[in-house]
Amino acid sequence: MDLQLAGKRALVTGGSRGIGRAVARRLSLEGADCALVARTAGALAEAASALAAESGRRVVGVAGDLAVAGTAERVAEEAAAALGGIDILVNCAARASGGVPEDLAHITDELILRDFEEKFVGYLRCVRAVVPWMRRAGWGRIVNVAGGAARVAGSISAGARNASVVHLTKTLAFELGPDGITVNAVHPGTTATEAVLARLGAQAAQSAQGLAIRRLVTPDDLACTIAFLCSPLAGGVTGEALAVNGGAERGVRY
Repeated sequence: MDLQLAGKRALVTGGSRGIGRAVARRLSLEGADCALVARTAGALAEAASALAAESGRRVVGVAGDLAVAGTAERVAEEAAAALGGIDILVNCAARASGGVPEDLAHITDELILRDFEEKFVGYLRCVRAVVPWMRRAGWGRIVNVAGGAARVAGSISAGARNASVVHLTKTLAFELGPDGITVNAVHPGTTATEAVLARLGAQAAQSAQGLAIRRLVTPDDLACTIAFLCSPLAGGVTGEALAVNGGAERGVRY
């Protein structure tokens, strides 16, 4: 299926590794030019070079910490200057939860504040920074990578920050819809990124047994779903939060 992404210009945060890199790879293979954002310049340069060589598209890296005020505006300006505009934003820059305990006895104010500054505020800053280009074009796609912790009790900070991203997504969908811009969220489950596999080790195979598909979701599984949501073909989908978790939930949602 042709996703009609040829010539589109995408900004992908957290794009040097893991899910963000897989999304940028998929978008570039579908014909989009991409700007990758991450904090580490060396990893960015390697990712951009590798993806450009594989896809034949323009792929650039823009270094910056999106938890710092003012960075999103600078990043968007640099990306738009390099690509000629911005049509697509995929917000993916945030720590993977699960590495530290988040129960009442262990959660800290510092972790909660960092999580919200990085994810909720960081995502919002990026949206504000790119929307002017999308409004001028009368078209845009925004996908926020949230997380399954929003739907499951147990992780105080991870659950709250991901739930806040879903609320932000729905609110922005209504505000930006008249401008031709759709906004959706995707909930990854346990995903076979380098960081997650290193943390789970031998438990990775055991974790997969609780899923309907009996394997961990791969970064490319998520990337293919996100690429569709970024495409003109998904114009009727907005304000939604879609779980791409291999069938981790047994509850029925109406």
